Amino acid sequence: METTQSEPQTSPGKPGKVWQIAVGGVVSLGAFLFGGFMALPAVLFAIPKLRRYWIIGLSLFVGTLAVRGLSLAGVNPLLIYARGQALDQLSEALGGEVKYDEFDGDATAGELRFTNLRCELPEVGKLAIDRVEFDAGLFLMFGGRYVVTGEGLHAELDASGGKLEDFLERMKTSERKDAELHLEGGSVEVYGAPTTALFELKSVHGETSEARWQLHVGMTHASVTIVGQMHEVRIQGGISISDGGGGLKVSADMRAVESGIGMGTLRGTLVPGGDSNMVCMIDQLQLGPLWARYRKVDQYDGLLRGEIGISGDLARLRLDASCLIQNYTYYHYTAMGLDPTHAFDLPEGEFSGRIELVDGEDWEFHDVSLSAPDAALATGDNMNARGGGKLVLNGKLPELTGRLDLVVTSGTLSRDITWSPTTNEKLSDVEPNLVVLAEQFPQLELSWTVDVQKMDVKCAPLAGTMTGKLEGTFSKKDGVRKATLRAGGELEMKDGKVKCLGLEGDFAGRVVFNPNAPTNHASLRASITGALGATPIHCEVTGDLQKPMFVFSGADMGLEELGRKLYSYSERELSPAEQVIRREECTRIFGWDAASKQNPFLARNSGKVFFSLK
Repeated sequence: METTQSEPQTSPGKPGKVWQIAVGGVVSLGAFLFGGFMALPAVLFAIPKLRRYWIIGLSLFVGTLAVRGLSLAGVNPLLIYARGQALDQLSEALGGEVKYDEFDGDATAGELRFTNLRCELPEVGKLAIDRVEFDAGLFLMFGGRYVVTGEGLHAELDASGGKLEDFLERMKTSERKDAELHLEGGSVEVYGAPTTALFELKSVHGETSEARWQLHVGMTHASVTIVGQMHEVRIQGGISISDGGGGLKVSADMRAVESGIGMGTLRGTLVPGGDSNMVCMIDQLQLGPLWARYRKVDQYDGLLRGEIGISGDLARLRLDASCLIQNYTYYHYTAMGLDPTHAFDLPEGEFSGRIELVDGEDWEFHDVSLSAPDAALATGDNMNARGGGKLVLNGKLPELTGRLDLVVTSGTLSRDITWSPTTNEKLSDVEPNLVVLAEQFPQLELSWTVDVQKMDVKCAPLAGTMTGKLEGTFSKKDGVRKATLRAGGELEMKDGKVKCLGLEGDFAGRVVFNPNAPTNHASLRASITGALGATPIHCEVTGDLQKPMFVFSGADMGLEELGRKLYSYSERELSPAEQVIRREECTRIFGWDAASKQNPFLARNSGKVFFSLK
């Protein structure tokens, strides 16, 4: 008789079954890494030969469900560890605590996903990413280069006082892993009053290693605010920032267009402290609409083309300009008598020099110059002039110093001379409206020279041509409306003609300016020669421009008689109409009292002019 031995049966509670439960439970922990797929091996225990170990399969299945439930509840030690590693590395690199709103991940694929990841950057600003994913390698090993992808980068950075550069310098000392960065969209705001800029990003790509890092930012739009005025600029291209151990490098390859104002390109690489090969090429810049953003009491117009070299660093950004200005005009409402025909014009000129932006706040001028071979130098009713010149400015806004050198090639001085006690308009009050324009500067100290090659004088009763050279200073103090103008030198007239009442004669003289006195107190050194019929006239003109003295000699008559003869003399008898004209002329020049008594020398009673005989 055959007998069959069966294997001993054990119950689940006996020690022989405990090891099966333990094996299934331990293996089920792999669900932390592989997810619900870890339950699939439980199917193997349906095989007849493995059926005896069904408890392992059951334990594996139940354990996987339990572990999976913990993972879904956020209790995954592998992901928690990987998340901590990623946040620690970011915190060390950025120098601030990293926070987020939501987190999930895939331990098998090595993916960590954060929503609204953000960090406060000490002393610099803050950074946030709407959605970001870390690829830490299979099974979260962090063994090699990991990849960061996402969208919606938003950063606010304070560039004033060198804060941004200090932050980038601190990043050099941070421990860095090999990594790649790929972000789509977002914005970066860089501020440092009074200048701020908001850049809309197309993409951000970068890579980092222990020895170097680089970042390329593609942009689509920029909103730049300068002194409270915003400029909206469309951008094609972007900039790259890198540090390979030799210092921060900034490279650019972009084209910018601001509707209605201008367009240009920016290309090259900027190395702080070194010579720049970054150049901004200005294809065209319309000065009219640009200036209208900042000023309302005056108007610019014209076209600017050229290039601006960029060097320095964020703490001291240097802009070296070399530009051509065409069809430039300038009109100031009050300085030009509310008459646009008095606007200054400059057909063509050159603008050059260095302007430095210090800490994003202060503008410094270094030999910033505007030169032109031909331009309007005065456009007033009583004085106009054309010529060439050059203006050079230095200093920190608003405290500027400079030099102005002008050559007057043509012009006209046309206010009539009068010593009437009832008039408020005097020849000594005439000044080029260039002086009034210079008074619009908040503060300006200027030295100047003027070479007058030709100035026509039509100041009845005097006409002629004036030439000479002057030099002096212009001083406009902060908070003071009027400036102080001083001049030295002489203006000479050799071909002057005088036609006053009955006298027609020649005039030759000089106006001598004293650099220690106001310009309207210049002195006169002149002579008048002519005749009243058989009476010769020899007159020396001396004294102050505001109170001249006329000293007559050789007339062989008293001052009273000479004055009456000057009023009434004519080679033929005056008609009634001519008598009226003469009386009006005497009234205009010498005053109504002198005209009524037919003696122009009575104007001395006004205290504005003196007459004598010798």
